[in-house]
Amino acid sequence: MLLVVNLKSGVGLAREFHDKIKEFAEKKNLHAQLYLTTGKDDSKAIRQLIKKIKPEIVYAIGGDGTINLVASELINTEIALGIYPAGSANGLAYNLGIVNDLETAFTTYLETDPRMMDVIRINKNYYCFHLADIGVNARIVSRFEKEGSKGMLGYGKHLLRELLGKKTWFSFYIHIPGRNRKKMKSEMLVFANATSYGTGAIINPTGKLNDGRFELIILRPYPWWFVFTFFYAVFTGKLHRMKYVKVISVSEAKIELPKKQDIQIDGEIIPGVKTIEAEIIHNALKVIPGTLERADF
Repeated sequence: MLLVVNLKSGVGLAREFHDKIKEFAEKKNLHAQLYLTTGKDDSKAIRQLIKKIKPEIVYAIGGDGTINLVASELINTEIALGIYPAGSANGLAYNLGIVNDLETAFTTYLETDPRMMDVIRINKNYYCFHLADIGVNARIVSRFEKEGSKGMLGYGKHLLRELLGKKTWFSFYIHIPGRNRKKMKSEMLVFANATSYGTGAIINPTGKLNDGRFELIILRPYPWWFVFTFFYAVFTGKLHRMKYVKVISVSEAKIELPKKQDIQIDGEIIPGVKTIEAEIIHNALKVIPGTLERADF
């Protein structure tokens, strides 16, 4: 096993994991090698370690950004991705039914068969395993990062500021193979491989992680009172039925924006994007789920 640990993730859970892992590995007779991320050339270092030690599984210990870093190196390989959620929101782990308990995480690896999941490839260079978006949430994540906020309270502060602030809808052109090019308006546009954000908000009630498709969730410009309806809908799984929401299930799509915007991909901000080309890669990643009853398969 290769264990990739981001000690700066979230609210300190990765440090707890790091301090306990050697004892746990010896107890279970596991051959585990640790790599601590530095924020510099981590992808290259992880790639070299995978080639050197040929692990059966690579565990990502951190938030969605750390998981994306590790999983991107495992696409279309026989190596399974394990996850120990230690970030602020842990969206993909939530959708896989994974909890941040050390013993449960490794017992799951020893007792649970891997599953195959899809991946969204964006602009040929980026992979999305969970959710990507532009608009409301991308702005929140950008401010969250710049201020160095931590945890759900930090996110909630920025969410409240966004919802109470001036509405900033944007227009875009959408291209879907076999359909006419169409101009639309939106407050937020989500590229959804999974169903929920790490907060538990269900943004994509009809989605599955392995159905060979992803969903475009378009939140249209809305009146002030819709905020209350929106919160009810996302926590009851009824968002796709709301008046100001449109859901389109696709295997590929192209979005053209009139001016550059930031896009959020699995918790990381990619600045200044004007064109977004997204396509699904079916069953591209082998992953160890947590509770299968809760996983989005």
